[in-house]
Amino acid sequence: MSCYICGKENYSVEHAPAKSFFPKGMREDLITVYSCKEHNEDTSKDDEYVRNIITMYIDNNNTSFEHFENKTLKSLSNSHALHKKTIKNKQTVTLNGVETAALDIDRERFDTVMRKIAYAIFHHEYNKRWCRKLLVATDHLKTDDMKNDKIGSLVEEMKRIPVSFYKGQNPKVFQYAFLQGAKDDFEEHCLKMKFYQGFEVIIFPHHEHTEPQLNT
Repeated sequence: MSCYICGKENYSVEHAPAKSFFPKGMREDLITVYSCKEHNEDTSKDDEYVRNIITMYIDNNNTSFEHFENKTLKSLSNSHALHKKTIKNKQTVTLNGVETAALDIDRERFDTVMRKIAYAIFHHEYNKRWCRKLLVATDHLKTDDMKNDKIGSLVEEMKRIPVSFYKGQNPKVFQYAFLQGAKDDFEEHCLKMKFYQGFEVIIFPHHEHTEPQLNT
């Protein structure tokens, strides 16, 4: 077995998404991939940070709300640094006529975690490495003027493509589907991931970059 990112000899097993996304009692049949020592760095803090951000999304399901109450709030209270990082530059905004809070998101950190999950899901699905740089898009994270960024605007186009079937043994936490691109090539497929049946992320492969890349 070889590493899901670089193809080197494996060192251990990683979960995709990380276990911290799943409440206790919902951790059966999680997706796992083999990882080398280099790519098996302890990213639990990054996973926790991103999990916290996603569980805050108001249109998620009850599983997300309960996980927010049981885990997210506890993680923020247990770590002053994480709490400070999460609520930095917090401000009140109006979105779709509803007053809510906007947080300053570490987008590079968020995208890195999403890429790790995407590379793992691709390897799990096709038993090969995804040899592409990946672009991360979601319309649930906004710019300072509460609009989609250039990548996030692609989500609107992708939403018009129907998804007949999502995969995932724990659909209340995580589901995914690969969407065929213009070319009938696995490497060119887009990946749609849905967390807690509400927060959607779409992964676009960059065909000009033929090696995996976690950071921009």
